[in-house]
Amino acid sequence: MREISIVRLQNHIHVLLGPHTRLDSSSPILRAEQRIHDTLRDLGWLVERQPFSFEKAIGALDYGDGEPVCFRKLEGVNIVATKAGKDSRDALVVLAHYDTRRDTPGADDNIASVAALLELARILSSETFRQTIILAATDLEEVLCFGAKALVNKLTGNFNLQGVINFETMAFLEHQPHSQRPEASFGPLYRKQIRRMAAHQWAGDFTMIIYRGSSAELAATFAAGLEQTAGPDAHVLFRDPGDLPVIGGLLKKTLPFVRNFSRSDHVPFWDAGIPAIQVTDTANFRNPNYHQLTDLPETLDYDRLAAIVGATACALRIAAD
Repeated sequence: MREISIVRLQNHIHVLLGPHTRLDSSSPILRAEQRIHDTLRDLGWLVERQPFSFEKAIGALDYGDGEPVCFRKLEGVNIVATKAGKDSRDALVVLAHYDTRRDTPGADDNIASVAALLELARILSSETFRQTIILAATDLEEVLCFGAKALVNKLTGNFNLQGVINFETMAFLEHQPHSQRPEASFGPLYRKQIRRMAAHQWAGDFTMIIYRGSSAELAATFAAGLEQTAGPDAHVLFRDPGDLPVIGGLLKKTLPFVRNFSRSDHVPFWDAGIPAIQVTDTANFRNPNYHQLTDLPETLDYDRLAAIVGATACALRIAAD
């Protein structure tokens, strides 16, 4: 943790702050793309721009309520940094999307996560691992994860992906009672999680780790790391309700809320059968600045952001070796 610089995290966020989206602000997103690429390159990682395109793609608008739309053609660029391991075919991935919504600076969603990715790259720059480590800044998440879809197709052709950690909207904490919307947990399926949140008077003071059965070990490893860097009450583990044995399929059909566990770049990896977790502050279920002009750097909790970087480094060391 002493190696992680909060000042550096803050600087990255201020430089990368949006709005920038491939659809509406080409110059700002090109500057962000260049900054991410050059930072990773200067840290000694093997960095590649990976352009992609989709035609007749069903996605969502990057403004308003995100209404569904059919794009005649979508083009974007993922930035992928690689540190080859001794067993170079096996790989672990950490990713964060760098596009924002059209009308928000996007400090929490998702520039803070990109800053965490860059700081992680710095503290891992001199490390060696048995498995290959891949850090990816993905594009076009806000219009339904097209960068992640392209990344899955690209990586699975070259690597055996052992696990994926998705940084998504994870730097906002609120310690006031009843600042966490109760929909973030529900029913008798999550008794332990509900007890923990009730004991904290439903404050939005935890980091949520979303996983499926295939990624339970990676989720537990990350949670153990976060206990070391942020304390034993810093996280809450949530298994995707649609993945629960026996009743998962029924829940997906009957509870619209279940889709909130499948709203980011970890989902294309789940769809490909690859173990993946999402690290999040629960976004609109806590943060009043979500997708607003007020999503600014001064609203963020930099201690928790640094703790997540440290926890990820711990998790990678354990999982990759």
